[in-house]
Amino acid sequence: MRRLVRIACALAALAAMVGAARMIEPVAEAKATVGIAYLPTSECARMTALGYRELASDLYWFKAVQYYGGYRLDQNDIELFAHLADLITDLDPQFTGAYRLSAIVITEDLGNFAEAKRLMEKGLRNNPDDYWLTFEMGFLHYMGGRDYTEAEKYFRLAAAIPNNDGSRAARFAAEAASKGGNIEASIVLWRELAESSDSEYLRELAERYIARLEKQRAAQGGGS
Repeated sequence: MRRLVRIACALAALAAMVGAARMIEPVAEAKATVGIAYLPTSECARMTALGYRELASDLYWFKAVQYYGGYRLDQNDIELFAHLADLITDLDPQFTGAYRLSAIVITEDLGNFAEAKRLMEKGLRNNPDDYWLTFEMGFLHYMGGRDYTEAEKYFRLAAAIPNNDGSRAARFAAEAASKGGNIEASIVLWRELAESSDSEYLRELAERYIARLEKQRAAQGGGS
């Protein structure tokens, strides 16, 4: 619950910043940008945080939101965003929202898929059973890296994690297999979904995909 509140507050802060953009004093913005440039190392931050690492992580997360907000308003760059993300998650390795949201920024705004992937790998090492981190890792490979084999792998892993919306991950795994040219695997995944789902909509959806993939397989000279 604390994680959800933390992420919601950060997003709300970002929205408020964008909405009030022209009301922010240029001098204050300049000071904020200068402050970002003097970020401590993770080791130093852990030492100075003493027993309050999660609180320190929250404070740096708010700074990251401000920093990103300034970037969206053309008031600063975000060259140091990846360092901020590392600092935040070093202070609180279980802050899963920071991994996920930072990876999006690093991929989309910094154009650095490799760095986003490294950050998400760190998140999964620290939170190996987290459904959304695993799912988002698949999505990162699917959209950011166009690596459908890796995307399929992580979507399959997410689908296997208990107590989650496994059907979503299973559908993405089937689609990633198809995108990667593995038609047989995609058909198998869709069939498994059709057989295991209690949703009539999902069963019908799976059957439509199976029929389309079987036609594609036949056109390529595959078996029945």
